[in-house]
Amino acid sequence: MKRLIDLLPGVSMSVGDVTRTLRHMWDVEAGGDDHRMDFRASQMNLILHFGLETSADEAEAHFQTAIAFAQTYPSRIIVLCPVNETVGEDEFEGKLFSQCYIGRHLRDVCCCEALILGYSPEQSDFLESQVSLWLEADLPIYHWLHRVPVDRISGFYLGFLKRCRKVLFDGAVEGDAYRTIEWPDPDRIADFSHARTLPLRQHLGQFISRFPPSELIEGLIALEFRYTPAVERMAWHLMRWHRQSLGRCFSKPAEADDLTWSFEPLGEDDTEHCLCVNWAFADPDRFLTMEYNRSRKSGLVRASLPSGTLEHPLHIEPLSPVETLGEAMFFG
Repeated sequence: MKRLIDLLPGVSMSVGDVTRTLRHMWDVEAGGDDHRMDFRASQMNLILHFGLETSADEAEAHFQTAIAFAQTYPSRIIVLCPVNETVGEDEFEGKLFSQCYIGRHLRDVCCCEALILGYSPEQSDFLESQVSLWLEADLPIYHWLHRVPVDRISGFYLGFLKRCRKVLFDGAVEGDAYRTIEWPDPDRIADFSHARTLPLRQHLGQFISRFPPSELIEGLIALEFRYTPAVERMAWHLMRWHRQSLGRCFSKPAEADDLTWSFEPLGEDDTEHCLCVNWAFADPDRFLTMEYNRSRKSGLVRASLPSGTLEHPLHIEPLSPVETLGEAMFFG
């Protein structure tokens, strides 16, 4: 079975040569003076950190997502690829990927670079020092974790993560595991599953805004969230958003917690990516419901409140991986 570092594109070289080659590669002669190409000026550092359980398909897909993201937001990409081998602390492996892309207009040029590091989990103590040497100085750091075990994060990486502007992960992959970590700054932790709810939050928010806040909470007794396994984390984040938003409708935000909140699966046998929300009122003639099928990109919102009875079909294009990364990074 091939190692992750062998699957990713780039030129293999010693770790020390990566930095030297990169420095030389972007230096060009112009009027006798060396200068950096303006179109590869980085705006941030993006660390893509894989765990040993990462599959080849996942590694390649996430690498391409990072490269595509860097074409819009120029980034120094650092990819950490674990190898299931015992090596010495000085035996890191290096790889360098660089490529220039031409946009729609021939004058739109963007150059992307990825510094790839192969390491054994036993070298975790030394990983921070090596990564620090590769970072673009004075630029914000974003750290994308994928299948990195909780004990590794808690035992070795929390100190380094304090330096990051945002720590990113996919709750659809990690489940609830990362919620058990005592993060240095929980507000800087972003879940891609929350980012994926953006189109839903936008459509539902626009629909609900038609009604006065007093109508939304008058007689409201319970909110029910049902989901198929594939969208469980999206449903959880949508419920969290409801709690925060409804809290603004009450005179005291804590009153939203007094409602009955139900969170239940639709069924393990359902292969569709479905999510349902039901607002239950004391008056049986009142209701507000939403049904959404992510696989079919469609849904329906219905409401019967004193202001009227409304029904609104939904067509929602899911965010692309690059859009999801950007939403989680900047707004998550």
